[in-house]
Amino acid sequence: MKLSRSLYFLFFASFVIDSGFSQDNSIDSGEKVKKLKSSKKDTKDQKKLLQKAKVKLLKTDTKDDKVVKTIVQTTPTSTTTQDPAVTDAPTPEEINWRDKLRSHLLTPYKKNVHPVKNHLDTVRVDLGMALIHLNLDEMKSVLEVDGWMRLNWTDEYLRWDPQEFKNLSQIHFGPEEIWKPDIQLYNNADGNNLQHYGSTHFLVFHTGVVLWVPPAKFRSFCKIDLRLWPQEAQSCKLKFGSWTSHGSQIDLGLFHNMSSVERLNFYTENKEWDVLSSYATRNTNKYASVPETYPDVTFTFILQRSSPAYRAAIILPCLITMLLVVSSFLLPPSAGEKLTVNCISFLVCILFLLYFQTALPAMSDHIPLIVLFYSNTGALVGIAIVLNICCISLARERRYSGPPKWLRNFFSGFMGRILCLSNYYHQVSDTHQRLIVEMDDIHESPESDQTDRDLNAHGQAGSGVMRDWILVAAGIERFFFLIYTIAFALVSSVYM
Repeated sequence: MKLSRSLYFLFFASFVIDSGFSQDNSIDSGEKVKKLKSSKKDTKDQKKLLQKAKVKLLKTDTKDDKVVKTIVQTTPTSTTTQDPAVTDAPTPEEINWRDKLRSHLLTPYKKNVHPVKNHLDTVRVDLGMALIHLNLDEMKSVLEVDGWMRLNWTDEYLRWDPQEFKNLSQIHFGPEEIWKPDIQLYNNADGNNLQHYGSTHFLVFHTGVVLWVPPAKFRSFCKIDLRLWPQEAQSCKLKFGSWTSHGSQIDLGLFHNMSSVERLNFYTENKEWDVLSSYATRNTNKYASVPETYPDVTFTFILQRSSPAYRAAIILPCLITMLLVVSSFLLPPSAGEKLTVNCISFLVCILFLLYFQTALPAMSDHIPLIVLFYSNTGALVGIAIVLNICCISLARERRYSGPPKWLRNFFSGFMGRILCLSNYYHQVSDTHQRLIVEMDDIHESPESDQTDRDLNAHGQAGSGVMRDWILVAAGIERFFFLIYTIAFALVSSVYM
């Protein structure tokens, strides 16, 4: 009985496992088990039948396991192990064509040799510039330029067929990976900075054209002309060329045949200098010591100083100084205020000349006109001070003899009317009565009070001799008033 129960349990488990894979076989085996159980035959016959059924069930289990394994391996969504040869082989999308192209171009490449297959061929390098900012230092005669250089040339060793590299038509190279021309600034003013272009990458096209756009800061010497300072215009140049190669090895040209210097959209204007024009030219230089020619590309900048502040701070004070000096000659001959005005004007000229000494460089070939203007104005003011002292002395100092007759007649005649000396004008007669009558006429004039005070101050009231000297002193000052007016007009027309 115990044996029959165990066999029954074994047959039931086998039936559950094998029911999904071989229904036919399991049904047959189950029917046989049922028949054996219901027939209640002898124990030996049952054992033989059960053993045969068990063997048959085991065979069907092994067969079904193999079928399941085969199904699992061939299922598309399965995550079981696959053929190692398939997983290790890279697909075409996983190939880095840019890296493959770099290896193809750089493996036989030599960056220290000119990129031409025939050593007799010339490498043409085109130069251009885009401007960001510039400044001019007059004291050091140095032009500072910030911009982008633009260079391109053809490298015969950097050509490829884009179809062989998945239509890859351009590639980047580092600053030390390929050949680059030794283009230097000839009139460089910064000896410590010969590497103007820094470490910037190259862009290479499949045709072999190399484009290089490095940012750079240049400091070049510029010949300064301060003759018209502070309203002058300056012309400064940047001259570029190969440092070691002549024209048969490296030829220079203009970038895309552009003869002008482009201003970038973030160009920063200088507060003092306006760029009137900028252009690029190609030149060929021939030296007597060598047979080869050396080409260069020169960028020229025409700068105009924007000088509203200079006009207000330098030119306007000089004009006011001239007016003060000229107007001092219109004061009465004995007025001491004219000395005060002229002395202040003289100090103003001296202070401005000291300022020019510190603000402007010392030029050996020319002197700025504004400096000459102030120096000449200072000289004229100094002469005016001497004339004022002489005229005050003539009008105030006690004298017992009259002026020379020709001088008295000169200022009392036609010249006196031109110089507007009607207040001092009188004809000197041989009789004292005539003098008294003419002095009475002067007494009725608007300036008679000042003249009487001048005469009374020296104890010469009513004296004809002193009146004659006052007339001469006034005539001298009015005469120099005309001279100074003409002189200042000429100086202003020349310097301004």
